[in-house]
Amino acid sequence: MKFFVAVALLICNLSQTIAHELPGNRATLVLREGHLSLTLLVDYTRVLHQVLAPQRPFQEFVMLYAAMSPVAFQSQLVQAQRNLQTGTQLRLQGKKSASFTQWTWPPTASVQHQFQQHTMQTMVAPADHGHAAQSEIRAQVQTNKPEAFNAVTLQLPPEFQQVLVVSYQPRQTWVKPGTASTMIRF
Repeated sequence: MKFFVAVALLICNLSQTIAHELPGNRATLVLREGHLSLTLLVDYTRVLHQVLAPQRPFQEFVMLYAAMSPVAFQSQLVQAQRNLQTGTQLRLQGKKSASFTQWTWPPTASVQHQFQQHTMQTMVAPADHGHAAQSEIRAQVQTNKPEAFNAVTLQLPPEFQQVLVVSYQPRQTWVKPGTASTMIRF
């Protein structure tokens, strides 16, 4: 395994990398009846690089973590998730903080698999620059006072880099069988 990592690092160092624009990280806040949900779509590999080993070159970080045992990888991933959860803050109108709960993270095995795929891609075709898959992270906040969500601010940890935030409160209408809905306007 050490040989694999050494060869991959050598290929990385020998290849010329050309930067290109990656899809941006996005956060969506949706308010429904006292429940605010957060969905993040991020380049999770790059976020983890910033949390776990920002001092290492990106390619080296990916290769080292791709070669970790699943247990060691999971341990590192859990620590990174704790840091990201702590750094994600929602402030309500009255300056009170509300904590996100019920976090849903990508499965550990699939995250490490992404690292391994990235490493293999680097070894096989170092000049190719595919876009990283966006990973979905979810959390929510609930309150007994829906008016508390009338005005909020969201602060994300700096490891998420720049994030496009989209927020909305959907309109919901029941439609009886055999009838048309009321006019839907956007």
